[in-house]
Amino acid sequence: MKLFANWHRMLTVVIAGALFVSVVAQANVYDKFRNREYTNKGYLTEEEELKLAEQVHQEMLKQFRLVEDRSINDYVNNLGQKLARRSERPNIPWRFYVVNDKSINAFATLGGRVYVHTGLISATTTEAQLASVVGHEIGHIVGRHGLENVKRAQKAQWGVLGGAILGAVLGGQAGAEAGGALGSLVGGGFLMKHSRDAEREADFLGVYNLQRAGYNTGGMVEMFEILQKVAGSNPNSIGSILASHPPAGERAQNTRREIDQHLSGSDQRGASNSNEFQRIRGGVPAAPAPTGKVRRRP
Repeated sequence: MKLFANWHRMLTVVIAGALFVSVVAQANVYDKFRNREYTNKGYLTEEEELKLAEQVHQEMLKQFRLVEDRSINDYVNNLGQKLARRSERPNIPWRFYVVNDKSINAFATLGGRVYVHTGLISATTTEAQLASVVGHEIGHIVGRHGLENVKRAQKAQWGVLGGAILGAVLGGQAGAEAGGALGSLVGGGFLMKHSRDAEREADFLGVYNLQRAGYNTGGMVEMFEILQKVAGSNPNSIGSILASHPPAGERAQNTRREIDQHLSGSDQRGASNSNEFQRIRGGVPAAPAPTGKVRRRP
């Protein structure tokens, strides 16, 4: 009997351990973002955010070459508006721009401003994949991640940046004097340097943007698989903004788990592609070599 009791206790411990490992393996990192409410409380007001977003955009125009082809711009803008209208921040003036740069990259700043590189469009094979990146960038603005960076910059030890931001918001002479400092900070990509948790939150918000806009959510998993493959074969083609994100393999697993647990079947329905996407992708201009400015992973 004693031998049986010992064996039974050992078996119980083994089973409990296996169950614990299984639960940990299935832990959903997106749970921390669920049911979160998003507002500008504690940050710049929305009016101030929109003013700063315009100042930042003017600095972007000095440092990036935007695509002038109207059909490409209209396509990306229409795609972005479709996703933004179904986001948790539909009422700000969203604007989407195409940067003529062959690196695989995209980024968002503030106040509904999203920038997509031609290299990213070329790297995707379906509209759902491209939409997943745009949805992710929309997630950064919904999550106020750029505003969080601004808030950190306004602390005393970031006096120059804080002054530049304040001047840009105030406008007039103060804005003109702050322009140079703001330009250097834009060039350094400060507003787009988010924590890894912020990137995961943008992925979480992005997959729901996809689903609500009627896209196949599997497009986001496919996009991460593309990034993982490119990172292994040609890492220099990935923009620095994207490169700072969590590993693409982890992001694919996180998103797959969310789909399986909370969006079951959404990767079996919804739009994956369109003739318009294929036409636009085929017409994306050959872009100049990356400039080395403001780079980060999607």
